[in-house]
Amino acid sequence: MKNLEKLAVEADLLSIDPNIQNTLDVLINDYQNHAKLNDLGRFLVYRGLSKRLAIRLSLENLNKDTASIDQQGPIFISGLPRSGTSFLFSLLHAHSSLRSPLTWEIFQADSVAKNQLEILIKKIKTQFELFGINRLVPELSTIHPMEHAQPEECQLITAYDLKSISFAYSANLPNYIKLISDSSFKTSFRVHKMFLDALHSKNDETIWLLKDPCHIEHTQEILETYPKARFVFIHRHPKFSVPSISNLAYNLRLGFSDHVDKKLVGEQMLSHWHNACEKLLKHRGLIPEDQMIDIRFDHLVDDPLNAAHRIIEKFSITHDEKLKNKLASQITKEKPKMSHAYSYEEFFDTSGEVEKRFENYISYFDL
Repeated sequence: MKNLEKLAVEADLLSIDPNIQNTLDVLINDYQNHAKLNDLGRFLVYRGLSKRLAIRLSLENLNKDTASIDQQGPIFISGLPRSGTSFLFSLLHAHSSLRSPLTWEIFQADSVAKNQLEILIKKIKTQFELFGINRLVPELSTIHPMEHAQPEECQLITAYDLKSISFAYSANLPNYIKLISDSSFKTSFRVHKMFLDALHSKNDETIWLLKDPCHIEHTQEILETYPKARFVFIHRHPKFSVPSISNLAYNLRLGFSDHVDKKLVGEQMLSHWHNACEKLLKHRGLIPEDQMIDIRFDHLVDDPLNAAHRIIEKFSITHDEKLKNKLASQITKEKPKMSHAYSYEEFFDTSGEVEKRFENYISYFDL
């Protein structure tokens, strides 16, 4: 792990963003002192951080030659994890005017593919990486399936600024979780916009459709970066969402460490997502009413077609008669499946512990 300390210097990033060294130092310290990584975990952590820093530098270099795009109101889907955000994301992606970053575009963001051969190579590389991830974490294909040519969420983009809950999903990183909970994500959304600018073409009139549960805690930074941003918030009772994301994090950590404490995972996820919801309540007043819509999880599951049309109408997105059939087909294919097994008691000692911590959020949205 010693070589990790030189990564930011070797990547020549400190002159661009000196703060990245502090984030990297906290990450390294937690990996060394708290994560209890196995041999494979140490190898994957080093390779993953090396790749992310290299891509960050590539994005910075690409940004020098890429004009900033005036984004026309990107749409951000968010809500607590395991609240149907992925389902709605895939559903709205069927709309021809909405464009989402695909998994292979995020995984291979070191350059922009200029022809079909380069695209094919990037897709094949991503398929191999996903194969390795699913071998490492067999439960992932059930809990959170990923496909190379499907839209993927933004926490994999902000990871290029080394600020992403995805790091803490796969390892016990207590100081890092506190760092990202307390930090501004201004630089992270600068990187986020660089990534979108690199993919966007001047004459492209599609609207960016983006998704990440973490967006609930960064509405302020998003609006600073994208003043016309529009938000779709899905609300599900935390007593279902938090145990579910705890189970995902537990299974991810099993791939990197032989020592994973379920109750510790539960407490970390509970604390982080409680803080995220408090930030949502604090900052949602910054969002103009015409740039925001709230959807209840049960309404989404019961009538996804209506939920999709409400969003399309709210944001005045043009559509034709073919859209209804496209959405119906996507609903049949993508409707949420609650197939992975876990229980509330596995992660929390006290009945009602989650409900008590999220009292403000539950009351505000009448869940």
